[in-house]
Amino acid sequence: RFNVSSHQLLALESSTAFTALLAEYVQRAEHYYQLAHKTLIASDRAQQKTGLMMANIYRLTLQEIARDNYAVMQYRTSLTPLRKLWIAWRTARNPSYYPPISCPPLSS
Repeated sequence: RFNVSSHQLLALESSTAFTALLAEYVQRAEHYYQLAHKTLIASDRAQQKTGLMMANIYRLTLQEIARDNYAVMQYRTSLTPLRKLWIAWRTARNPSYYPPISCPPLSS
């Protein structure tokens, strides 16, 4: 569908097709993060703190990748340790914490 070959991936070649592929996968992941957050029973959140911390960190990492125009072939995108600590602390104090994201919705 996106016509991205394995040779392009192995050669770390970025293209508009590759960017479109990543954009769709980021949107898809965000859709599933939102679905999981909505369906997690409130009484189970306390037992799931570690998983929720990791999910929030991964969501925000994907947001940063999107903000950097999916330039994963050019450089590594990551959150600072302080930002990760902040997200983990916020989630530990309030397992319902769900950081806002500026990712476009999944198109059908």
